[in-house]
Amino acid sequence: MLSLTKLFLSTVIIFFSYSLTFSKDMVSLKWLELVPKNAYSFVPETGVTEEMWEDETFLNKVEEAGLLINNNILGKKIRIDGFMVPLDFDYGEVLTVEEFVLVPDAGMCIHVPPPPPNQMIFIKLKKPERVRYMFQPIAVEGVLKNTPPIKEVYNSIYELTAEKLEDIEFEDLNY
Repeated sequence: MLSLTKLFLSTVIIFFSYSLTFSKDMVSLKWLELVPKNAYSFVPETGVTEEMWEDETFLNKVEEAGLLINNNILGKKIRIDGFMVPLDFDYGEVLTVEEFVLVPDAGMCIHVPPPPPNQMIFIKLKKPERVRYMFQPIAVEGVLKNTPPIKEVYNSIYELTAEKLEDIEFEDLNY
């Protein structure tokens, strides 16, 4: 768990300078753009030491940073790629889902600790969709909103009602 947190934090620090890619009415969003620019400014440029990972104050700051929202993207129609983590499904002839969590990497929230709240999106569907298996990347479009942390959804703080959901190929993922 500790190494996954280190990996995530390192990734955030390295890729923080990426900016939004605009189209006419929709923003093609990358996962790190859900995190406000200075959320991890408390992390030294030299990186995180083992002692820091054992420091309660530092760990609290990391947790608080995961709850920060990027207000610049709220209310915008976005397209974001990721992976479906179903919350509950209908076990009829075809497994269907009406809501799920979209996460940046396959398998998150299932066999590993969930990502920070600002690195997942609670997705609501207008009509049931078939469940995608863990390694099937998808793209979702809709208007991004902020929500108080939803405990049943891994404390997710972003929400989106999907206007469009489509399967994509791994090589088409927009990170």
